[in-house]
Amino acid sequence: MRNLATFSAPDMPPSTPRSPRSPASGPRARLAHAALLALGLSACGRGGGGGEVSFALAGPLKEEYGVSTQRGAELAAREVNEAGGVRGRKLKLVLKDDGADKERAITIAAELLKDPSVVAVAGPVNSGTTIAAGPLYNGDLGTGDLEGLRLPIVATTATSPEVSRQGDWVFRVASSDSANAVALAAVARGMSPAVAILYSNDDYGRGLAGAFGEAVRKGGGTVPESDPYLDTTQDFTPYLRRMRQRGVRLVFVAGLDAAAGRIITQARTVGMDARFIGGDGLEPLKGRGSAFDGTLVGLLFHRDASDASRAFAQRYRAAYRAEPDPFAAAAYDAVKLLAAAAEANGPTREGVQRYLHHLGQEGGAPAFVGATGEIRFDQNGDPSNKAFAVGTIQNGTIQLPRTNR
Repeated sequence: MRNLATFSAPDMPPSTPRSPRSPASGPRARLAHAALLALGLSACGRGGGGGEVSFALAGPLKEEYGVSTQRGAELAAREVNEAGGVRGRKLKLVLKDDGADKERAITIAAELLKDPSVVAVAGPVNSGTTIAAGPLYNGDLGTGDLEGLRLPIVATTATSPEVSRQGDWVFRVASSDSANAVALAAVARGMSPAVAILYSNDDYGRGLAGAFGEAVRKGGGTVPESDPYLDTTQDFTPYLRRMRQRGVRLVFVAGLDAAAGRIITQARTVGMDARFIGGDGLEPLKGRGSAFDGTLVGLLFHRDASDASRAFAQRYRAAYRAEPDPFAAAAYDAVKLLAAAAEANGPTREGVQRYLHHLGQEGGAPAFVGATGEIRFDQNGDPSNKAFAVGTIQNGTIQLPRTNR
């Protein structure tokens, strides 16, 4: 399947959009202004009065994909500083390991909100942690010493459609699964009129599976089976035997690589002759042997997708002697984008949020060209019309369609 198309992810606003992006007003806004003014007087304007501009990086930094995330962010910060910093001031990254845990992510959000030196956050990385902490960053849950405080965040690889509902201070680099699923479903329908689904029973898996199934059905296809699983599930053979008996030839896996690897391996042991397709969570399977050749994967980043992607990949290899993945690329773009915002509007929370709010829109800064593609934000803080490719694992790499080269 080498001639798969590259799709531009369409705008897919949620059924309950967040409030229009207009300046805050009313009692809460006045309280916020007073709180921010007081903090600004004591901390020299939230930019870190000691000569540095501080961004936080929040994510599961001890996990394999968290290591990639940190590397991408640190490469971006290094390049910003080598180019003169932010308005002549050194950019500093404050590392916060949330362990992909929602409660920890909320605790980190509270800590960062109260730290006047932190201007913005790159992250969180995961959908679940972004959804949990997003309302706090947006000022919706602030009470006591958090009353009126807000902090702009740019989530990296959080793709759940629920992220679109988090508020005007929450943005993300990765396109929503509600958009990505349309591209994945179009490819799947071209392979088989019926697609079974296995999905991780979490924010990421449920969101992607729901959007994918809806897109398949709207395109005239069918979903003969849709089953949830836990990431700790070890034995998938009951699902797979049932699918084999029903003649399923294509399975969509909405989850991460560890469980997907077990699913695909066990499918072969039960004699199931089927192809597998999944979202960006399956991308790490490319380096795990020939058993996964032929698996189709949605891509938030590919090193050969554009000149900017190739240039980033070259610099990343030089710095770390490793190939960059989507986690590294998304974190790199998040830090670079926040630095551009702080450079243009000043290193304050309000200045950064205002820049992101209008990015790529009339009257705002032009679209940001990053390693993961062009970024312009819609009314939900989602990257609008961002390219999303579907490639095939082959011989330890992911091959893009020839039409995208």
